[in-house]
Amino acid sequence: MTLWVALACAVCSTGDPTLTVAGAEQPFAGRLRSALELQYQTHDTGRAGVEQLHIAEARADISLAWAPDPRWLLAARLPLLDRQLEDASLGVRETWGIGELELDAKWFVWTDRALAPRWLIAWLAGVQLPTAPLQRDAAGEVLPLEAQPGAGSWDVVLGPSVSAFAGDTSLYASLRWTQPLLAPGPFEPGAALGASLALQQQLAPWLAARAVSELRADRQSREQGQRDLDSGGAVGFVGGDLIWSPLEDLVAQLGARLPAVSRLRGAQREGPAFRFALVRDW
Repeated sequence: MTLWVALACAVCSTGDPTLTVAGAEQPFAGRLRSALELQYQTHDTGRAGVEQLHIAEARADISLAWAPDPRWLLAARLPLLDRQLEDASLGVRETWGIGELELDAKWFVWTDRALAPRWLIAWLAGVQLPTAPLQRDAAGEVLPLEAQPGAGSWDVVLGPSVSAFAGDTSLYASLRWTQPLLAPGPFEPGAALGASLALQQQLAPWLAARAVSELRADRQSREQGQRDLDSGGAVGFVGGDLIWSPLEDLVAQLGARLPAVSRLRGAQREGPAFRFALVRDW
């Protein structure tokens, strides 16, 4: 008796001809996907000319996702962050380091059919680990939370997502709740809610356009036991992506997000975010 093992591309295995970004893919048994996501964004906090801090962040997220069967997708994500900080005196300092490792399990609760599904409903559960080192200045003082690559807390992540497919058009929506459970360091981050909605249209088998809206809402954080008045609130972004496939099982993504609605507390301002990603199926 001869045992044959058939290997097929991701499109053939899922029946999904649309180009999917990391985190929005359809699972099949044995799917292995890696991603490198690059992002640049600026953020201002504090009163201008007094204690204002201008932060320019370059971030690289390395992730790996594996589906042991069509109902589960297990993923790990590790961010690397480089931050340039300019204070009110125009002094500049730089912090660099790994961020907080995240481990996730995504359970696909319901799908209307096994191959080429039109609907996918999933539930995400994960944990963020305090792997980021605590950053200090030249005098040994702990830098503020905005300058840190992580808050140093143990966080639980939960949230649902839904995907809908109709020919060349697809829709993806998700909610994500992050709840700090243990914060042994000097920072006590607030709980956070994230929401995203993306509408995608295939323009060609190798090219797609994606319109995106994102919302982030945070509770105020604490530093050294004191409430940080320039933290918390909500901000909404709108933007879009171009997604193309230069090679089979390789997807590239280029996009931008612009702050459209801001209800941030205290003196805070978000700048635009620019993203580039490479996603590879193995």
